[in-house]
Amino acid sequence: MAKLLIGYDVEAADERTGRFLEQAMQMHKELQAPASIFIVGRTLEQNADRCLKAVQEGWLEFHQHTYSHLLLKTVVQENEEGIQVFPGVSFEAAKEDILRGQKALHDILGIACTGLTAPYNYYRGLSDRLDLLEVLRDCGIKIVRSAGRNERDWQPVPFEWQPYFYEPQGYGQILECPLHGWQDCIARERLGWENVSEYVEWLKRDIDYAVDHDLDFVYCSHDWSSITCDPDLSHLRAMLTYARDKGMSIMNYSDYYALRTSSSTSPSPA
Repeated sequence: MAKLLIGYDVEAADERTGRFLEQAMQMHKELQAPASIFIVGRTLEQNADRCLKAVQEGWLEFHQHTYSHLLLKTVVQENEEGIQVFPGVSFEAAKEDILRGQKALHDILGIACTGLTAPYNYYRGLSDRLDLLEVLRDCGIKIVRSAGRNERDWQPVPFEWQPYFYEPQGYGQILECPLHGWQDCIARERLGWENVSEYVEWLKRDIDYAVDHDLDFVYCSHDWSSITCDPDLSHLRAMLTYARDKGMSIMNYSDYYALRTSSSTSPSPA
């Protein structure tokens, strides 16, 4: 059975995060649909009360998105606009941002964080960064979303790039979950932010593809983009309802990791 993993990158440094969290809590509770939040540490500090409430509600689990959204690797993005380079930070700075993100979740939410989304995401994720994989392992990270760009460091990411363990690198306990298709903020900007109905059709086509090919769908959304021109999160409600109607299993990342580690199969990266 195909599975849908919704992960929200919560990173805004303004009032949009609070509005998103309130709507997301209500929506996931009403639909009884689990999901995961990957939150920037400084954003968590600004929204501690709402995040504590979300933890208590139970439908949203929390992981980290580093402390201050520093790029762990350099991105060389190539698309119709040309080539843009977004420099990554030093190993020391990346390690510090990861550790501070862990500390924020522990100190504010009382959580031993086990998941991380890497800012911007990268082609092949962290497969070439054994130093960072060691940092993640040592601080308890088991789930990573860092392989969210294709061979041009752009979009879309093929659905055939299914989640895999970093076993060849020697970190077989760390599961990489590539972000499939287009990240929501890029797709919606291309369609036009107000064109919510067309974005719903976009998501339905992605769901159909995943179901028809029995593939898991790792979907990336953001706090600020999700509520832009859609304060009630109607596109997410429609997506969750459609996925469930199509027979998809909706899971959070912790449950998905438990399912994968209970299996004897560990697919290698594409």
